[in-house]
Amino acid sequence: MSRFARLVGVPALALLVSTACSPTVTTHGHRLDSTRLERIRPGVTTREEVRRLLGSPSTVATLDDRTWYYVAQRIERANFYNERLVEQEVVAIRFDPRGIVEAIDRNGLETAQAVVPAAEKTPTRGNELTIFEQIVSNIGRFNTANDPLTRRQGQPPF
Repeated sequence: MSRFARLVGVPALALLVSTACSPTVTTHGHRLDSTRLERIRPGVTTREEVRRLLGSPSTVATLDDRTWYYVAQRIERANFYNERLVEQEVVAIRFDPRGIVEAIDRNGLETAQAVVPAAEKTPTRGNELTIFEQIVSNIGRFNTANDPLTRRQGQPPF
């Protein structure tokens, strides 16, 4: 191996190996500025002022629009199968019926709880037909003359 190849190749190989082993870090959501968040005062600050200071929320409460959530997450991925949530901040801002801030709650990763989906099926309303009922119910529904889906272009409807 030539001297030039050793001088250039060894450091390049070391750089390549070190970057291949370092995790990829991604950040999602709102990274809130603490000074702007401190300017929000319960009982004083309005909904529009919160929007102006922090921007639109990540999400709004499901059943009413009186709670806004600002969510930020930092995820490290070492490889395709190994992903780890390393930092999370959720700021919930509740408004009273007049649109004035009622409370501000801050929660980090230490208060997060894993959500495990239920394995059962969700029941749905409606008829559950057997194979026989499905076949019998479709008798006479095919290629009717008045059916606009089976009628050919340019033919009269009758």
